[in-house]
Amino acid sequence: MKLFHICTVANKLAQYEEMKISFIEAGFDEDRCRYSLFDNSKDNIHDPYETLNNIQLTTIEPYIIFCHQDVLLNQGHGFNQLVKVLEELEKLDPKWALAGNAGFNNNYELVAKITDPCQTPNWSGSLPHKVHSLDENFFIIKTSTKITCSQELHGFHFYATDLCFNAILKGYSCYVINFHLTHLTGTGINQAFYEVQKIFYKTWCKKFNFCYMKTTCTIMFLSRYKILNYIGTRNRVMKMFLNHRYLHPLITPYR
Repeated sequence: MKLFHICTVANKLAQYEEMKISFIEAGFDEDRCRYSLFDNSKDNIHDPYETLNNIQLTTIEPYIIFCHQDVLLNQGHGFNQLVKVLEELEKLDPKWALAGNAGFNNNYELVAKITDPCQTPNWSGSLPHKVHSLDENFFIIKTSTKITCSQELHGFHFYATDLCFNAILKGYSCYVINFHLTHLTGTGINQAFYEVQKIFYKTWCKKFNFCYMKTTCTIMFLSRYKILNYIGTRNRVMKMFLNHRYLHPLITPYR
């Protein structure tokens, strides 16, 4: 049986082909992996949230890789490295559900293993490392967990963190792993980003009493209580909680 189902929503097909070639050259050949291209080159007919949910329903491979069209496996890590780190992760924590290459831990520190135009600093500690959010450029879902995206959400941002939150609230864990690749573009913050952020905020506020979450693009405070939302979004309050580790157990999504 094939091990990985490698899925990409792409609007630049030439760039996708470069990505796929780099994967195959790194050992992700079509005897061991299934590739699925969701073609948005003519129109945005494939929404990542809906696409991920459909993929989870139909995938028989043990692992789903969901990645951007603009990633390249050109940093020396390939099929054997990914299999190795996933086997190590399974021994460390059988309740893991998602793994990726950039996210934030419960001390709100960036944990990353990536080369990109933003010159994102790579994590100096040990990997794998538990996180509460993941970047969308590359992540892996353990298919057997059946983790899906929230039905209320749509768009091209926050879907990896939405998956992380759904996993965490079901008792699973998420990690950044030692799998190094190149992401050719940096963070893309535009009007569409803010529109998805508003829907994400509205959806996830209902699930928490007092929670800060951080992604590679933003910081967000989530609470079902309006008065706490007002207080928690004040800059002084936010800095106090995020900068003092002894307060983190009160606000992290793990609690």
